[in-house]
Amino acid sequence: MDRAVRVIRQHLDRGHRVRVYGDYDADGVTAVSVLVRGLAAMGYGGQVDYYIPNRFDEGYGLHSEAVDEAHRDGVALLITVDCGSSSLQAAQLARELGVGLVITDHHALPEPLPVCDALVNPERRSGADRLCGAGVALQLVRALMNDKVPDDLYGIAAVGTVADVVPLVGANRRLVARGLTVIRQGQVAAIDALLQAAGRPSQVASAQDLGFVVGPRLNVAGRMGAPDAAVKLLLSDDPAWCREQAFYLSDLNRQRQQLERQILDEAWTLIPRDEKGRLYPFTVVASDHWHQGVIGIVASRLREALRRPCAVIAWAGNEGKGSARGVDGLNLIAHLRQSAHLFSALGGHPGAAGFSLPKVDLGELSAQLSLGLSSSVLDQTFLAKPFDLTIQDGAEVQTLWRQLSTMEPFGRNFEAPRCLVRGRVGRVRRMGRELQHLEVLIEGHTVAGVGFNLGARAAAFQRGDPIRFIATLETNWFSGAARPQWRIETLDGPWPKRPVAVARGIPDPLPDRVVYVVNSDREARTVAERLGGIYYSPRESLGDQFVRVEQARRSQVSLLVVSQWRPWPNLLDWADAVIWLCQPLNRTKWEEAGSLLNVDGQGWIAESQGSSAMKQKRLEVSRKSLVRHWKEWEKGRSGLTLGRSVFMELELTPKRASLGLRRNLDDSFLYHMGRWTTEREVPRDDDGEEESYGMD
Repeated sequence: MDRAVRVIRQHLDRGHRVRVYGDYDADGVTAVSVLVRGLAAMGYGGQVDYYIPNRFDEGYGLHSEAVDEAHRDGVALLITVDCGSSSLQAAQLARELGVGLVITDHHALPEPLPVCDALVNPERRSGADRLCGAGVALQLVRALMNDKVPDDLYGIAAVGTVADVVPLVGANRRLVARGLTVIRQGQVAAIDALLQAAGRPSQVASAQDLGFVVGPRLNVAGRMGAPDAAVKLLLSDDPAWCREQAFYLSDLNRQRQQLERQILDEAWTLIPRDEKGRLYPFTVVASDHWHQGVIGIVASRLREALRRPCAVIAWAGNEGKGSARGVDGLNLIAHLRQSAHLFSALGGHPGAAGFSLPKVDLGELSAQLSLGLSSSVLDQTFLAKPFDLTIQDGAEVQTLWRQLSTMEPFGRNFEAPRCLVRGRVGRVRRMGRELQHLEVLIEGHTVAGVGFNLGARAAAFQRGDPIRFIATLETNWFSGAARPQWRIETLDGPWPKRPVAVARGIPDPLPDRVVYVVNSDREARTVAERLGGIYYSPRESLGDQFVRVEQARRSQVSLLVVSQWRPWPNLLDWADAVIWLCQPLNRTKWEEAGSLLNVDGQGWIAESQGSSAMKQKRLEVSRKSLVRHWKEWEKGRSGLTLGRSVFMELELTPKRASLGLRRNLDDSFLYHMGRWTTEREVPRDDDGEEESYGMD
């Protein structure tokens, strides 16, 4: 840093022309803006310009053509932000042409390092804060200005920090906290305009707003081939012009979202599988006509859904450009460098990477990149996200909300706590312009939960039904007033139940989309193999389950086999027929099967039915059966799985009970859910014969 400051001051004091060169993403454009505004605040605005490469024509990083152009333009010093560490050839050309070069970056360092006047990169130190490109640029301005930095630079750098998803701890945390204060005071006209364009008042801006509102609108300029638009906005102090530019970027962002949806829809149909039909631990998808500016976002979406590192490639002839995203516990760039022979260009950091490569087979590429992954990475594909707190008492939520507000901002490595909230339904309704969202209030609670795009689940719930969900507690600003609300991530409870038309036997011919219901995992596998379909099993990885559902929605899978003793896929209104190859467990299961049927669908009961009565009796949930299980457990026997699940949910074991720990059985969601199902057993008529399951 000392060397960088000395070189930059020498060039500025001698009246030399200086060019700031940055990346085209949100981190890069905020980094450029921080440094350009900082140098202007020092009085050198007339000597400084900037350059953002075009993603499609020039690609990422400092390249030789840009150095040559700077030399022709009379630039004496190039300062890179958010790039340059891997630009060895460009650095060598700058030295040959006599162009000074200061590299500031935060990406992984190559061997050897580029030859330049100064290389400022936190990766050169061990244990340093993992600053983003804008954070490094801000530190450079602090050093140049003896820490007398204009407040607005903190606001701009905060956006880059959150948008680049670097750890929100240490210096990054202090930077974002200070930046949010500046933004809430309306001191950054550009960010104020971007928030207003999204209907968010800057006075209540949060780190989440920077990541999900401001960041994408700055990112989209580079993604759609107009990176200058974002920098011009951030360099302007004219509120009226900023508002106009903010609406332009918001419109571009809507176009980007549409492209993203199109690519993601196609990506689900192209995911490769190994010889055993499983997803690769490192999954790669590609196409010949995908927009290069959007593949990074698609890689992030796939990574979240599949719970594994993912890469997306856009082919152009025999070459491709790709973007990869990693998972916790994986140094992505280090992992990719173990297969460096596959790539013609590679750069990035532990969480994300970009690359170029010759056209290859996706299965072979996925298999190669899947080698050497640690068990902690592989295990993530089977593990649901953990939660931090269990909420039973609604009275404690307001206190929790006030406590959490003092701990903001939240972000990567300092996430908001995830809570398991459980109880009985007090009120439920659909909301949103198309009634696509769900709002639910638990009995005894005053804070509602909101499930985005879960509106179809509302039909499943009635007052008093058992329910639980995992959610984060956030602030909802309505009519200028702050109130807490739960943002639901996963929802557990009854599925929509419908009356179903019924027929005996098996339809001939079979309709397009069919679900077979059987009595065990083994039978599901056997039937699927015999009929040429897919069996849905919670024993598969979470990624495999998710892909099964997405591919079924897109008609890539048309025949599913499920066990009535396992959770079913979320495929509301999907099937033309649900065919039972076993005795339906009870009316609840029959009606639940109806939720899988489309409006013209029909239920079928095959003539040959296996009995499930004995299994049903064995797994019945009651206080009596739980006492029986507890006694078996105390003797060291495994007992009933469902009974064990109830006790584990209550965090109760024989050892803890012997120490005096007691729990209220009514606090168990699983117990209430089991009783709720049992109470809806198939009724019998006066002759003792079973009714027709509500089928008529």
